[in-house]
Amino acid sequence: MSKKLLEGLWKSEKAKIIASLPKTKKSLTKLLSHPVIVLNNGEESYVQISELELMKRLVPDVLNDQLMLPFIFQKRKSQYYVLGEKLEKWAIEKILGLTNSTPFLLEVFLPRSSYFAHHFKQIQSRIPTLVFLTFYVNTSN
Repeated sequence: MSKKLLEGLWKSEKAKIIASLPKTKKSLTKLLSHPVIVLNNGEESYVQISELELMKRLVPDVLNDQLMLPFIFQKRKSQYYVLGEKLEKWAIEKILGLTNSTPFLLEVFLPRSSYFAHHFKQIQSRIPTLVFLTFYVNTSN
């Protein structure tokens, strides 16, 4: 295969991945009032109310405006990384049962740097409409 053809295929696949990701994240508060996430391709992804209610039970009401959803995981080799702020990482660890800390002490909370496939599958099975996956590709080679 020619290099030009491979570059064209990669560009096409990359565009598909980007198109299927959320255009922006929304706060838990906004999603509770309108449970729809707009994707980069203009399509709408509907969020299950039960998943939002789970998040509402985990996160204190005063932090509902700060928790930005959906969760976006980036896969690099065999590891999964949460793209987001400490509150999002805290929520993931809370769902997984990996932390007993309070979200009010985020400045001392040390989230894991990455997760394994079984962690990602567990999160995806608990809140499938709030989880998106993207991939890291090293283009410097």
